[in-house]
Amino acid sequence: MVQESIKNKDNPLFIRRIKEDLKDFEGKRLFLPRHVKTVYLDLGVDSPIEKELYNSLSKYVITQYNKVLVKGKKRNIDFALVTLQRRFASSTYALLKSLERRKKRLEDLLKGAQDKIEQNSDTINFDEVEDLSEEERWKLEEMWEVLSVSENKEELREEIATIDQLINQSRHIIENEDEIKLRDLKSSLFMLFNRRDEDVPTLEVRQAIDNAIEKYPGSRNQKVLIFTESRDTLEYLENKIKQWGFSTITIHGGMKLEERIKAEGIFKNEASVLIATEAAGEGINLQFCNLMINYDIPWNPNRLEQRMGRIHRYGQNKEVFVFNMVAKDTREGQVFERLLEKLDEIKAAMGSDKVFDVLSEIMEGMSLSQLLIDAASNARSLEEILKDLEFKVDEEYISQVKKNLGESLATRYIDYTRIKEMAQKAREYKLIPEYTQSWFEQAFNKSGGKISKRKDGLISIDSIPFDIRKIADDDIFKKSYGVISRRYPKVTFD
Repeated sequence: MVQESIKNKDNPLFIRRIKEDLKDFEGKRLFLPRHVKTVYLDLGVDSPIEKELYNSLSKYVITQYNKVLVKGKKRNIDFALVTLQRRFASSTYALLKSLERRKKRLEDLLKGAQDKIEQNSDTINFDEVEDLSEEERWKLEEMWEVLSVSENKEELREEIATIDQLINQSRHIIENEDEIKLRDLKSSLFMLFNRRDEDVPTLEVRQAIDNAIEKYPGSRNQKVLIFTESRDTLEYLENKIKQWGFSTITIHGGMKLEERIKAEGIFKNEASVLIATEAAGEGINLQFCNLMINYDIPWNPNRLEQRMGRIHRYGQNKEVFVFNMVAKDTREGQVFERLLEKLDEIKAAMGSDKVFDVLSEIMEGMSLSQLLIDAASNARSLEEILKDLEFKVDEEYISQVKKNLGESLATRYIDYTRIKEMAQKAREYKLIPEYTQSWFEQAFNKSGGKISKRKDGLISIDSIPFDIRKIADDDIFKKSYGVISRRYPKVTFD
C-alpha cells in the first residue's frame, strides 16, 4: 500500500488508531468510555435444579464422547455432543429444543434400524465453523445435533431413554421459571424500567446494573440490547419478556437486511428491548442504546468485540455498559472465567479496556472454541486447560499487546490546532469557482436547461427550464430572491 501511494504521489503515511483514541478538533474523545462487567452465577447455590441438569447432561456427553474415541469414528459426533453443552450455556429452552430434535431423529432411526446403523457426515474443523456466517453455523449445528454414536437398536433405546430424562428435567425448570439467568434478567428489567414485582428478587446482574446506574442515572428507562447466539433462546426470551409486560423486537440471521433495518427503527422509536443474534451487526446502527446484556458468551472471541461495537460506535453520546452472564460452576464457565479474569488483569496493566479490540491477538496460538470443546467433553483435565490460559502479564507482554494495537507506530501527541486549520482550508477549497460552476452546469443540464460557452470565456444561459420557472413563480420565492429572467446572456462564477 505504501509503495502504491508513493507511485501515485499520494500521502504514503498511515496511522492506525483504536477508536478509543480518536478525538475531535477540540481534543475531546469521540468515543465515551465503556464499562464491561462479567457477572458470575453460581448454579449450585442459586439454582440446584439447574446444576443437577448440567451434571446429568455432562455425564451423557462425556459417556457418548468416550464411545466415539473407543470406536474411532468421530464423524463430527463429538462436536454434536458439545453443541448440547453450548445450548445449555445459552438457555435451558435452547437445550430442550436440541434434545427434542435429537430424540425425534433417534426414534426415526430406531423405526427403520437394522442390526447396524451407519450415519455419515463430513468432518469440519471447529475453528472454521466459528468463522462461518450465523445462518450457516445454525444449519450445521442442527444437522450435527442429531448425530449419534449408537450402532444398533439396543444402544439407540438406551440413548433415547437418557435423552427422555434430560428432556423431563429441562421442562421442569422451564415450567417453573427456575433458570437463574432468566430470573436475573427479569429482576434487572423490572429495576431498569422502575417497575415493581414482589416475586422478583435482587440478583447478581440486577445488582451490577444498579451499581452502574447509580454512577450514571441517565441509563434508567433507556433501551436495552440483549445478545444471544441461539435462535431458540432468542424466541424464548422474546416470549418471556413480552409476558412480563415489556415491548420487544428481535433481529436474527433469518431476516433480510430491509427487515433488520425496519426492526432497528421499531427499537429506536417504540420497543424497550431488542433481543438479537450476531446478525444485528450487519448494516444496523444501535448507538441510541447504551445498555447491553450478553445472555450467553460467543465461543469466537472476535464476536464479543463485534457485539460491543453495535452500541459503542460513532454517534454514541452516553457511556456504554456491557454485562456478561456466565455460570461459573460449569467446566466451560470456568474457562470463560479464567479468560475474562486475565483480560481484567491486562486491562488494569494498560489502563484501558482496549483488550477487547485485540482479543484474538491475546489468544494467539490458542483456540478458544477448542479449549471450550475440550472442557465440555472432558477430553483434557480442567487444570490442564486452565493452565493454557495462565500466561504472565508482565512489561514485555503489555508491550506486545500495545504493539498489536498500533500504539508503537504513532506519537501520542497530535497538533489539533493545525489539523483544525487544515480542515477549514479543505472546506474553503470545496467552494472555489470551478467546483461551483461544475456543479451548477451538471444540475442545470439535468433539469433541462440550455447553456452555451461564449468566446470571452463566460457562459450564456439561453433558457430556464419549466420546473425551475414554476418554483420561481411562488410568492415566497419572489420575496426572497426576486423575479427571474427568461435568459441570462452573460454569466460567470469567478
